[in-house]
Amino acid sequence: MELRSRTFLIIVLSMLLTACGDTNIVNSIKFVQTIGYDAAQNGVTSSAVIANYEEQGKSKLEFYVTESKSVYDSMPKLNMKLDFPIEYGQLRMALFGDSFARNGITTAIESLIRDPKISSRVHLGVADRAALELLNIGENRRDPYFLSDMIEQNMKYGNLPMMNLHLTFFNYYGTGRDFFLPHFTVERDEIKLDGIALFKGDKFKTKIGIRDSFLLKMLLEDSKNGSIMVPMTSADQTRAEYFLMNSIHSKPNYKVIRTGYPASVAIHVKLNAQVKDVPQWIDLTSEDQIALLEKSIEVYCESEIQKFISLCKRNNVDPLGLGDLFRSKSKEWNSQEFEEHYNALATTVHVNARIIRTGAGG
Repeated sequence: MELRSRTFLIIVLSMLLTACGDTNIVNSIKFVQTIGYDAAQNGVTSSAVIANYEEQGKSKLEFYVTESKSVYDSMPKLNMKLDFPIEYGQLRMALFGDSFARNGITTAIESLIRDPKISSRVHLGVADRAALELLNIGENRRDPYFLSDMIEQNMKYGNLPMMNLHLTFFNYYGTGRDFFLPHFTVERDEIKLDGIALFKGDKFKTKIGIRDSFLLKMLLEDSKNGSIMVPMTSADQTRAEYFLMNSIHSKPNYKVIRTGYPASVAIHVKLNAQVKDVPQWIDLTSEDQIALLEKSIEVYCESEIQKFISLCKRNNVDPLGLGDLFRSKSKEWNSQEFEEHYNALATTVHVNARIIRTGAGG
């Protein structure tokens, strides 16, 4: 009995010592929550945001900046400025400055994806200025996860399609598709998501706004909770009025009509919607006027989707993965030939909108 008691006491003491040891290890490491990359004259400027938790529920953000010849040696350079080693196990956001993104982000993506401690759900984004400048503006929030949380909630409740490190890696190395990232700006000294950065290869090519971000989302996945303003006019009006359309559910479908030159694809989107803040002359109890609203949604979305696809063709970017779609339908598909004839790609778009909820009139 005495032997059992001694054994139990030894086990308990060992567990306590182990717990203390783990605490000391955690307290001796600096965890990077957000990192920024900017183009520098002789390489890259890396900025790390680390939260120093002073009290429960309160944190002070620490910024560490260093210049290096490559993204690959930024971590050792940052370590030389700290009294504790740094780890990326809690990293949630990597932000690229405008110039850095336009020069190419391959090294950054590969550095992140190769680190086994970094989650594949890490968010990436592009700033309309230096990443360091935008991160400094966000310092007042005292939240190291502010940017990543902004992306998360706009994917779930707004107009952003699904994006993270894993999907970016898949779209970058996948054949016949291009990746895209959230785009940030500053408005009245506050950070704001203002659309999506479209990439060709690993280089930032052009930007689309929040409305086109919704269209991209609707063309790729369920656009649930996304919203846009839709114009409409009555028979006795010449000036358009607008109403708010919220997506409840949508489903895109693609059908290849012709694989040879000129290639052709038909896009069909089923959309269940809610309308709110409609013009005062609209009677939401009238089936005829509900049909008029549905028709306005269909005509507007079809027109704007065609404009969005034209923008993609002009900039030679393929965020919809149309090249991959044609590759899956033809054994003779060639990536170079597809790119050469991408601008001549013919598309037909049909949107079938059904209003299943209505809000109060405006």
